[in-house]
Amino acid sequence: MAGTIQTMILTPRSTQTPSFRHQHLNFTATRTTAYSTRSVLFTRSRSITFPLRIRANQGPGQIDDNGSGGAKTLGKSLLNFADNNFLPLALIGGVVLGLANPALGCLADKYYLSKFSTIAIFITSGLTLRNGEVGDAIEAWPVGILGICSILLFTPYLSKIILQIQLQPQEFVTGLAIFCCMPTTLSSGVALTQLAGGNSALALAMTVISNLLGILIVPFSISKFIAAGIGVSVPTKELFRSLVITLLFPLILGKVFRESLKGLADYADRNRKLFSKMNAIFLSLAPFIQVSRSRSMLLMVKPSVFLVAVGMGVILHLVLLSFNVFAIQGFSMVSGTNQLAFFKKKNATAYVLVASQKTLPVMVAVVEQLGGAFGESGLLVLPCVAAHLNQIIMDSFFVNFWLRKDLASERMIKEITVVLCLGLAVWAYQATQPPPPKLCGAPGGPPVTAPRIKLRDGRHLSYKENGVPREKAKANIILVHGFASTKHDIMSMTDPIPHVVEELQLYIVSFDRPGYGESDPDLKRTPKSMALDIEELADHLGLGSKFHVMGFSMGGQVVWGCLKYIPHRLAGATLIAPVVNYWWPGFPANLSTEAYYRQIPQDQWVLRVAHHIPWLTYWWNTQKLFPASSIIARKPEILSRQDSELVSLIAEKSKDRPQATPQGEFESLHRDYIVGFGRWEFDPMELENPFPNNEGSIHLWQGDEDVLVPASLQRYIAQRLPWINYHELPGAGHLFPAIPHNFEQILKAPFPGKE
Repeated sequence: MAGTIQTMILTPRSTQTPSFRHQHLNFTATRTTAYSTRSVLFTRSRSITFPLRIRANQGPGQIDDNGSGGAKTLGKSLLNFADNNFLPLALIGGVVLGLANPALGCLADKYYLSKFSTIAIFITSGLTLRNGEVGDAIEAWPVGILGICSILLFTPYLSKIILQIQLQPQEFVTGLAIFCCMPTTLSSGVALTQLAGGNSALALAMTVISNLLGILIVPFSISKFIAAGIGVSVPTKELFRSLVITLLFPLILGKVFRESLKGLADYADRNRKLFSKMNAIFLSLAPFIQVSRSRSMLLMVKPSVFLVAVGMGVILHLVLLSFNVFAIQGFSMVSGTNQLAFFKKKNATAYVLVASQKTLPVMVAVVEQLGGAFGESGLLVLPCVAAHLNQIIMDSFFVNFWLRKDLASERMIKEITVVLCLGLAVWAYQATQPPPPKLCGAPGGPPVTAPRIKLRDGRHLSYKENGVPREKAKANIILVHGFASTKHDIMSMTDPIPHVVEELQLYIVSFDRPGYGESDPDLKRTPKSMALDIEELADHLGLGSKFHVMGFSMGGQVVWGCLKYIPHRLAGATLIAPVVNYWWPGFPANLSTEAYYRQIPQDQWVLRVAHHIPWLTYWWNTQKLFPASSIIARKPEILSRQDSELVSLIAEKSKDRPQATPQGEFESLHRDYIVGFGRWEFDPMELENPFPNNEGSIHLWQGDEDVLVPASLQRYIAQRLPWINYHELPGAGHLFPAIPHNFEQILKAPFPGKE
């Protein structure tokens, strides 16, 4: 938009500003008896004053109005401060008035004054929208496209991260998430770009185009990034229609009036400050009405919680600034000399300032149209008002700083920036590095209480035996435990059915997977290395050339590795509710995506991190800002109806068993995520039948109400691999093997005639 509010923040005085012959910044400090202020003057009469405005041709000690006294000077200074900061003061005044006199705000809401004020803002924006100075903007079109993409396509992704923050009331978090999906500010970005000496035409073009396209994109961004995250459906068509009527039509109407009535255009240009103040007043009605409507609820919010929300707004703007700085720097390096537009400082200034701000009026209009779908409107808007104020004030200070630095200070700032970046990089590296595991049997580590074998690479694998003696067994079975458990847990499933073990003459051995229980961690663990560990265990124990493997949950994934890498050693294989990797290429995209989004949002993020940025897995699951794995936290949302009944029984039986993660969580729990949901070397759905002559069998067991592992994906795997015997238990969840009858059926299934 044309800078309709640009004269309210750091606006230069247009009269009596001396010119300079050189294109360098010059600094003039002017003192008064009561206040001290600095004024920065630069080429083409641009000036910036904070917090007071004093004419550049005044000498030291002079006070405007011929030094007419302290009281009058103080009054004039206050008026100047109010004039220079009209927008922030208007917004703050709207909030304060809404808290002090909610009855008036409720009356204004009754007569739809907030909608009329939004329409008025866009009409005046159209009236002050100029056509000239487009040459520079056309020349910098690559930067403009990058800015529009950043505003409307890239930065809205931050809303999904914000929604993971746990804060009450939830409307504060949701409001800031909506704020991320908004286009850029209507005018403050343009105004600050002009003051900083940036490409104001480019800033204007990005502002206009992003706000116009935003009307089309914002409803879909909210529907995609926010509505799905909190389980609310957005009326996209209705919202789009309302935004067009409320925003686009008034903007076009104002522009038509400007182009049709030349006298009106001249009047608007001469009185831009008046129109800016009118827009500020209209804009202040939004927080006034919204806060009035929700005053009683707002007063119930703890001040500390609101301060946290304000801090989130500050961090959000710093993240936007950082993202856009790195983006423009990255594009300038990648494009080389092919696109000089990225190298020009004035283009970069316009890009960073405009693309890092978000507009409040459009956000208010969106909240109005949502009709309470996301919660109380006042609670949604309040943190965004604070964020809007934050971004204007912060960017004002940044612009002031940019204008004041000379070449020497610029070099010093670059050096400081490099040091800070290095320090930040060191801190980030340390934060992502897990502590070393506490090896069993090592000084200061947990004791070794169970038999272990030494593997090919020097690691130790702890195991537990059960059933008939090896020399008398008719079949040997290796059990593989699941997530956050040990060899004792999976072996305990055989305890209630010793008669079955005796009847089938089974020798059963379970082992702690690397990093769990008393088995050494494997820093290079893969599906292949796990299969080779099992083969070594079988050879060490003398289980012969063939043996059975049975894996539960995450242990079921290990069985897929056995089918791929050691099929010649298998007499049979059983996968019990095996965890699936949503990124296996054999899954149809729509099927895996649908199953993936059935998880609660925090688990979706855990898997995203493990798959796309595995080196961040430790930090993500140990930081306190966003909720981490619900499975590690043992949240009840992950339990089916049957699982909820079984979990207390399982906990009671396992309370005296050794801990699953005495060596640390990273090489056990977190490594499971990295391996299980990372990039596999093979796709299980492309495996060949290891028993083409029916000399053995493969079984896959699944509960149809499993919340952790979608049955829909298991059915698809069974369809792709018809040689798998698929068993789906109705009403069963993820923990169905804990029911003795179920595990009895699982044990008997590989042995024909014993089912």
